[in-house]
Amino acid sequence: MLNHQLTVFVCVADCGSFNKAAERLYLSPPSVMKQMNALEKHLDLKLLERTNQGIRLTAAGQVIYRHAKFLFDYSARAIEEARQQVSAVQTVFNIGSSLLNPCKPFMDLWYQVNREFPGYKLHIVPFEDDFQGILSEIALLGEKYDFLVAACDSAKWLDLCNFFQIGTCRHCFAVSREHPLAVTTNA
Repeated sequence: MLNHQLTVFVCVADCGSFNKAAERLYLSPPSVMKQMNALEKHLDLKLLERTNQGIRLTAAGQVIYRHAKFLFDYSARAIEEARQQVSAVQTVFNIGSSLLNPCKPFMDLWYQVNREFPGYKLHIVPFEDDFQGILSEIALLGEKYDFLVAACDSAKWLDLCNFFQIGTCRHCFAVSREHPLAVTTNA
């Protein structure tokens, strides 16, 4: 995430020598020297005093070193925060719900077991469906939704997703009072 030359510069400053930094970084000493020369040229600043006893930071080098250490720390915190954010996002499950396919059966089960999963949250995502549109909604499993609760397991659905039965339900249908099926018999 950070400039590699800056990483090498801090290592050189910490070690006090190109050779020791090269050893720590698993690089050759000439490679370390070339990177320091390139960094100084890029910044148009002299960062290191080269002596027979090793290297010393110039005044400009001390400022860059101090800020580089801050950047490394800040970068590490940013990466950790990003990882925590990813973890938080992964513990939110999106449940699809519509008039024809309500999420209530899943929610009834969730209320029974949610104490066992304190880090998990549910987000209900409403959608409109009909006989034709439900297949396009099912195709969004894993993107828009993590779960859909539905009362169908047709072959077309099985081409797009897997099922886990959480229960059964009675189905009723309505017809006009004049329809032959509306007549009930007491046998």
